[in-house]
Amino acid sequence: MSELDSISSETQQRGFLSKLVNGDFGLAKTYWLYGFVVGLIINVLTRIIPSLGALAVILAVAIPYQIMVLLGVWRAADKYQGRKAWAILAKIATVLGWLGVLGSLGVLFEILGYL
Repeated sequence: MSELDSISSETQQRGFLSKLVNGDFGLAKTYWLYGFVVGLIINVLTRIIPSLGALAVILAVAIPYQIMVLLGVWRAADKYQGRKAWAILAKIATVLGWLGVLGSLGVLFEILGYL
């Protein structure tokens, strides 16, 4: 087995989260599907949940997921072979996304202070 076959086999055996964090799904899929669409669903859930406890649970799951997506988008942008502008815009969105993570952490800590 050649070294290239071994690397390809390792990539196929890695789990979803490992592929996500490493940007292996590509820039468009990582940003739009795993970032934007899932983020939109999480946003809707946080707005309709009436319980602070349930909201804390959602945020406690969403924040690590969001961190993995941001790492994946950044790394996918590094690997992106298309127009450079898309990679740059993705990295700008990633930096803004980190600010959103900090805001979410603040909200989570505030909620935990009430519970």
